[in-house]
Amino acid sequence: MLEPVDIVNEAAALAGANPIGNIDDNSSTAGAMKLAYDRLLGHMLGIHWFSWSLSTRQLSRLSDVVPLTGYKYVFALPGDRVGNPRAIIADIKNPTALYAAFLLEGDQVHADDEPLFARIRVKAPPRLWSGPFREAFTVALAANFALSLKRNRALAADLSLEAFGSPSMNQRGGKMLAAILDDAQSTPSMTNPVQAWDPLTTAWVS
Repeated sequence: MLEPVDIVNEAAALAGANPIGNIDDNSSTAGAMKLAYDRLLGHMLGIHWFSWSLSTRQLSRLSDVVPLTGYKYVFALPGDRVGNPRAIIADIKNPTALYAAFLLEGDQVHADDEPLFARIRVKAPPRLWSGPFREAFTVALAANFALSLKRNRALAADLSLEAFGSPSMNQRGGKMLAAILDDAQSTPSMTNPVQAWDPLTTAWVS
């Protein structure tokens, strides 16, 4: 099964750096590699909403928190999310009917209805990544290692260009573009506009 250490060592090989046996060991090199891996994964997931990184979670209501925003309830957002939710959903059987009457405040969602669900990004393990994303991520991580571990600016620049394309592409070129296009092909497109969640309609249909 593909693990983060496998990706790290593939990137290290591209950068001319030594492989490691365990990404969680106490060495300074492993610590730096793990930090680079986590930071880059969060960054690349922020560039595009990859379908394999999405997760639907029920929000936990914070019963001991008094909202000061005029809403009835306060919910906690999942701690393992990357960035803000893509959507808040009230009817889990109708996830295209997005819930809009909420306030996002830090790690909390304030709203008048429950239960609520959130569609979030998570740092999915490499076994769930698409092939093109794995290629893009590995090359981008190798660019990081080439600079941070080998001090090879020329190789780092070449690898970064291969991973993300020219600066004019805003990091959506190169292998990253291939990953984005691959994900778009595997994700069904919505032919109709997203509906607004309506409790009366929901009650009538259910």
